[in-house]
Amino acid sequence: MRLITTFISIVSLLLLFHACEPTSTEGEPFGISQKTFAPSDGDRLFILGQASEEYIEDYLRDVKSTPLPAGFAFYTSLSSPQPLSDLVRYSQFLNKYPNTTLQLAIWTGLKEYGSPGYYLDEIVNGEHDENIIDLANACKGIRRPIFLRFGYEFDGAHNAYPPEKYIAAYKYFVDMMREQGVNNVAYVWHSWGVKAYYDTQNYPEEYPALQTEINQELWYPGDEYVDWVAVSIFGTGWGNLNENLVIQYLLSFADDHKKPVMIAESAAIKTSNQRDPNWVIPNSIWFQNVFSLIENNESIKAFTYINVDWEEGDPSNTWGDTQVQGASADVRNYWLSRIQPFLHGDENLFEKIGF
Repeated sequence: MRLITTFISIVSLLLLFHACEPTSTEGEPFGISQKTFAPSDGDRLFILGQASEEYIEDYLRDVKSTPLPAGFAFYTSLSSPQPLSDLVRYSQFLNKYPNTTLQLAIWTGLKEYGSPGYYLDEIVNGEHDENIIDLANACKGIRRPIFLRFGYEFDGAHNAYPPEKYIAAYKYFVDMMREQGVNNVAYVWHSWGVKAYYDTQNYPEEYPALQTEINQELWYPGDEYVDWVAVSIFGTGWGNLNENLVIQYLLSFADDHKKPVMIAESAAIKTSNQRDPNWVIPNSIWFQNVFSLIENNESIKAFTYINVDWEEGDPSNTWGDTQVQGASADVRNYWLSRIQPFLHGDENLFEKIGF
């Protein structure tokens, strides 16, 4: 019965996705960004994720469900059977929560699986075109604002994306999405928020020696391809975020390019590098640091928190349980008091973000 139900759901959603034929405003080139879906100054979106639907529903049950978060964050890739199978699931989940947005991360390879940028090469060579078209149709079918992080944490050592390859694949992907007439997606350029990985020593052909400073700008595809600048913030190891050089550089870069900023991934993780199944968030120090950064920078217009138990089901993970509901009452109450002013999912949300 479950297989029959799933098959019917996929067929129904396929019909909806492919009914959305490519459209564009007459005279408007595809290379120009659509709306950013950024709120007005002084307002910030609260996005919950990026986790399984079960983790998200645990938060809604145990922490707060009224009002709903302004959005939910998930992952997919451009490899079959994704993204279609993923978007079917996410669409079914979102249908239960009206007046919310989708934050969607597109996986584009890891260093451990091939030479630097191997998956980016596949994209530019057209090997994933069919799935990009499926993704475009799926996004149109969802009919709500989507914040799309292509090749998230592009400058991370775990990804190892050579700048030229990343820019080429990013542009190729966005151009294809626009050619399909997608107009409910804002494109998010997402740094991991730490010193950029640029490995001239081990990969001189991919990372040639440069006379200029190595910073995130090397990976920037251009203003016409970027709607948001984003960062990741994990743990307490980076000190005062208001003084962190990489974070402050990215905030200044976003201001210079007139882009809103999203904290696209964050969690109050354990940083001891030791597994502990009993570890929970011990205090509100991490939250104080993050909310101080947000308050001091009006350009930060979206905040995503990952409310999961990282070590559950993953024997290699040491990040602990960052679920708010598992922390002490003091931590939970602090969280609720600080997240309350953020924009949540209600009947006015889409109007407030220009959708």
